[in-house]
Amino acid sequence: MKYLFTCFIIIIYNPFAFCQEGADDLLIDLSESFADEENSSIDFELLSEEIDLLAKTKIELNRATIDDLLRIPGMSQLAADNIVTHRSLYGTYLSLYELKCVEGISPSELEKIKPYVYISEQKKKGLAQRLHNQEQNLHCRYDRTLESKRGYQTSDSTLQSPYLGDPNHYYLKYKVRFDDLFSLGFSGEKDAGEPVWRGEQKVFDFQSAFLQINNIGPFKRICIGDYKANFGQGLVIGTSSIIGKSNDVLNSLQRNRGLFPYTSIGETGYLRGGGATLAWKRLEASCFYSNHAIDANLSQEGHITSFKTDGLHRTENELDKKGGTREEIIGANLSYASSRVKLGCTFLSYHYGDTLHPAEKAYNRYKLSQTDNHWNGGIDYALYIKRIYLFGEIATDKNKGTALLNGCRLFPSSRAGFLILYRRYSPEYQANYANGFAENSRIENEEGLYVGSEFKPIKRMILSLYADAYTFPWMKYSTSRPHSSGYDYLGYLSLSCGKKVSAYLKFKEKRKEKDQSGEQGTTEEKKRILRCGVRCKRWENLELQTIAEGNCYQAKNVSTTYGWIAAQDLSFPIEPLRLKMSLRYTYFHTPEYENRIYLYEKDILHVFSIPCHYGIGHKGCINMQCDFTSAITFYIKYGVTFYTDGREKIGSGNEEIKGSKTSAGKILVRFKF
Repeated sequence: MKYLFTCFIIIIYNPFAFCQEGADDLLIDLSESFADEENSSIDFELLSEEIDLLAKTKIELNRATIDDLLRIPGMSQLAADNIVTHRSLYGTYLSLYELKCVEGISPSELEKIKPYVYISEQKKKGLAQRLHNQEQNLHCRYDRTLESKRGYQTSDSTLQSPYLGDPNHYYLKYKVRFDDLFSLGFSGEKDAGEPVWRGEQKVFDFQSAFLQINNIGPFKRICIGDYKANFGQGLVIGTSSIIGKSNDVLNSLQRNRGLFPYTSIGETGYLRGGGATLAWKRLEASCFYSNHAIDANLSQEGHITSFKTDGLHRTENELDKKGGTREEIIGANLSYASSRVKLGCTFLSYHYGDTLHPAEKAYNRYKLSQTDNHWNGGIDYALYIKRIYLFGEIATDKNKGTALLNGCRLFPSSRAGFLILYRRYSPEYQANYANGFAENSRIENEEGLYVGSEFKPIKRMILSLYADAYTFPWMKYSTSRPHSSGYDYLGYLSLSCGKKVSAYLKFKEKRKEKDQSGEQGTTEEKKRILRCGVRCKRWENLELQTIAEGNCYQAKNVSTTYGWIAAQDLSFPIEPLRLKMSLRYTYFHTPEYENRIYLYEKDILHVFSIPCHYGIGHKGCINMQCDFTSAITFYIKYGVTFYTDGREKIGSGNEEIKGSKTSAGKILVRFKF
C-alpha cells in the first residue's frame, strides 16, 4: 500500500490544478485515459485536426442526424438521441439555449456542445457562399534531441549500421479549405536520422496529399490522394477511430465516418488512391481504390515475411525495406439509414506484389501464408429503441474465419447507463485493415465480454466502472500455450465543484498470462494502477494541475514491485507579450520495467506526447505559445530529463546516449491566411 499512500500525500499537499475547457480538455482526457493502453491505435494528431475542423465548420442543429451529433467530442449516445427526439416532438430549435430543455443535457454539457453546432435560417448555402469562406493554414515544425546519439557517431568502429542522415526532424503541412465544399492539402516529413538528397530521397522522406469534395450533386463525398475509411464496427476496415477501454466506459466504440481525408504524418495505416460516396434518400454507396508501395521485410527469395510499420528509414537496412512491395486495395460499402435503423455491408479485397511467408512460429499458424491476396466481407447493423441501442457486425474472410461483435447500450434514466459488448474473433480470421474493439492489437484469436456502467448519483459526480474478461483460443506472441486468458477492470470517480474545482480518482487492475523468462510454461501477471488528482482554476490568470499515479506489479516467483510518479503543471499568460506559458515538473520512481508509467504531457499544436517513464529521475518541460500577429503563431517546447539511478547511458543501440541526461526541443510556426 506504499504507493497508494504516496499518491494521496501528493494530492493533499497541493490540491490545485486546472483542466482546460473545450476540445483541448477532451483531448487531454483522452490522452490520459488511453495512456496505459499500450495497444491503443488512436491517432491523436489526426483526431485533434478533425476536432479543430469541426469547430470551424460546425453542425447545423436542425438538420443533424444522430450520427452527425456523435461527431461532437464527448457527445453521448443518449444525448444525441434526446436532441433528435426533442426536435421531432417540438419542432426546430430557434436558439442553442433550447438544448437546456432537452433531457440529460446539463448546463456544463451544453457549454461543451455549443462550439460545434449552430442554427441557420437559411435552408442551404449556395455555391458562391460556400466558395467565399476560405481558410489556409501552413504549419512548419522542427525538433531534435540535443544530446548526440550513438547512431550519428561515425567514428565508432563497433557500429555496423550508423544513421545516414542528421538528427533533425521536421515537417511541413499546408491546407486550404473552402467552407464545407472542398479542401486540399500537402504534408512532407523527414524523421531524425533519415538522409536528405540521397538517390530518390529528397527533402522529405514521406509526402502526402489529399483533395476532398463534399455535397456535389449525388456525391456526398469524393476523396482523392491519401484518405482513410471506417465502416461498421471496424471488423472489415477501420483505419481511424476512437476505440478501446477508457474512462469514458460507454463510448468505447467505432464511429462510422465512411471516407475522409488523411492529414496526419504517420507513414502507415492509410489508403492512397481515390474513393467516392453517393447518397440517394436513405441509401449510401461508397467505392474506393488504393495502390501504393509499402515497407516490408523480404526474404532472400523475395517473399514478404512481415510488414514494417514504424516509417523510419535511417540506415541502409531500413532503406532496403522502404517500398519493399506494393499493396492494391479495392473496397465497397452499401448502407441504409433511417432515424432508428441502420444496415450496412462492406467488402474489401487486397493484393500484394509478393507472396506472404511469415516466420515459422507456432503463434503464426493462422497468419496469411503462401498467398498474395485476401478478402474480407461483413454485415453491420444498428437499432435504436427508445433508450436501447443495439449494434453489431459479423465478418468473414477468404479463410472462412469469422469475426463477431454484438453490443447493447441501455439508458434506464439520465443518471445511469450500461454497455455490454460480446466479441468472438476466430484465430483463422485475418483482416489487415480491421480495427475494432479488442484486447489484442489485431482482430483475431480472441473471445471476450465487456460490461461498462456509468452513474450520476448526485449532481456533478460521475462514477464509471467496467470489467472485461477475455480468452485467446490459440497461442500468441509471448504466450506459448492455447486458451490463455486475462481480465481487467476499472473504477473512475470524478467530482466537479463548479467551473473552478474538480477531482478524480482512478483504479485499474489488469491480469494476463505470459511465458516465464528462461523457463517452461506460463505465469500469471497482475498490475494495479491508481491515479488521482484535484483540478482547479485558482486565480484568473493562473492555472495549476497535479497528477499522481502509482502501480504494483505481481508475478509468480517474482517479488512484488512498485512504481510511482508525480507531476505538477503551472500555466499562465503574459498579456503584453501575447505569450502563454506552461511549465511541468515530474518526478518518477519506476526502477523495474514492469512498473513503467505512460503519462500525457502538454506539447505543441496537434502533437500529443505520452512518454514512457522508466527508471528514477526528474523531468522538466516548458511550453510557450506566442501570437506574434493574428496570422502568425509560434509554439516552442523544451524538455529535459535527469536520471538519478546511477546509469551511465540512456537507450540502446543507435539510440544510445552517454550520460544520465537527455533533452529535446520543438518549434512550430503556424501561418493562417
